[in-house]
Amino acid sequence: GLGARVALVERDRLGGDCLNAGCVPSKALLRSARAVRDVIRAPELGVPVAPPTPDFAAIMRRMRVLRAGLAHHDSAARLAAAGVHVFFGTARFTGAREVTVNGACLRFRRAVVATGGRPIAPPVPGLSDVGFLTSDQVFDLTEMPRRMLVIGAGPIGCELAQAFACFGSTVTLVDAADRVLPREDPDASAILARHLASDGVRVEVGIRLQRMSRASGGVSVVWQR
Repeated sequence: GLGARVALVERDRLGGDCLNAGCVPSKALLRSARAVRDVIRAPELGVPVAPPTPDFAAIMRRMRVLRAGLAHHDSAARLAAAGVHVFFGTARFTGAREVTVNGACLRFRRAVVATGGRPIAPPVPGLSDVGFLTSDQVFDLTEMPRRMLVIGAGPIGCELAQAFACFGSTVTLVDAADRVLPREDPDASAILARHLASDGVRVEVGIRLQRMSRASGGVSVVWQR
């Protein structure tokens, strides 16, 4: 917008975390979860209704439709129309003033590295053997898991635990900290813990995961306080 010649290099999907694996998909799931909870609690308000039977596949389809509807705001075509040259691939610095991407050499006066972050797997023995989903990959699910262990009671873990519990999964949320949302105000943490419990989430805090292994019909988890 200020007249500079700009090249943008992306090796995955434009839009970053918020569009693809953060705000947009997570809040779409939470909206569906809230609808389920409203139906469950309707009798408390004098509105007798049958227990809901969430269609998980339809919930995930709705989330992807919403995500696709917003994707054009971060699309290569929109960036190109604004004068940005978009390159898809992995960039490597090959000199003090140049990077290469897919064989193309891009020279620059200033370089901005804005790669963001990605989820990491906690060092729990056996975790890699039993298989797991990160908070990025969970939005690729098409079938609802019957049971789910969520490791980490920060904002992402709490919202995923609450949503899947409302959909009908048996959810356990664990953290080494002594409360959920350990970086937030203790009163706010206590309020959320009560709501998680009322939505069916089993919360286990102040624990250390020791090992995980395959077991009959699922995964066995051992922890210690």
